[in-house]
Amino acid sequence: MNQRIASWLYKLWLHDPATYHHSIRVSHMARRMAEALNFNQEQSQKLVQGCSLHDIGKIFVPKSILGKSSALTRREWELIKRHPVWGNELLQNEGITDRDVTGAVLYHHERPDGTGYPFGLKDSDIPSYAKICSILDAFDCMVSDRSYRKSMSLADAKIELWENRNKQFDPYYLTAFLKMIESHFFELYPCS
Repeated sequence: MNQRIASWLYKLWLHDPATYHHSIRVSHMARRMAEALNFNQEQSQKLVQGCSLHDIGKIFVPKSILGKSSALTRREWELIKRHPVWGNELLQNEGITDRDVTGAVLYHHERPDGTGYPFGLKDSDIPSYAKICSILDAFDCMVSDRSYRKSMSLADAKIELWENRNKQFDPYYLTAFLKMIESHFFELYPCS
């Protein structure tokens, strides 16, 4: 990973440790997903890099919004929804232009049914690495304590993911993820 990006991850840690640690957990899951999908070394590195940087744009979101325990206002939600664009712009400015990496950052909140953000893309318009990152991102949010709610159990998180296949999550990658997490959950989440 380029030193400037490592420094941005450090800045993310200083800005919001919870988002930083979330990004690290997502990148660990990405490594396991790459293995499960039989990715080669280059594909694996790109997926891990994109997943580790997927929320880097949150460095531009005020801490008060990231740590808010009550419902977000419309304006606050609009700011949160800009983080993929800001993250992509940051990567572009740092010379990170690989489409797999930037695609994971820019499109990880897009949904197969077109209800995602920031562009409302649908199924085949969403890059594969973004589809994978979306699942890993959502799962980690579900099984981790958040400022606005307690963590879900592994069983409840798996049910919620499955119920949202084809709407929020790509069914092919979701099936691969559910198989992978079954055997690696306690390795990835040792305190659970």
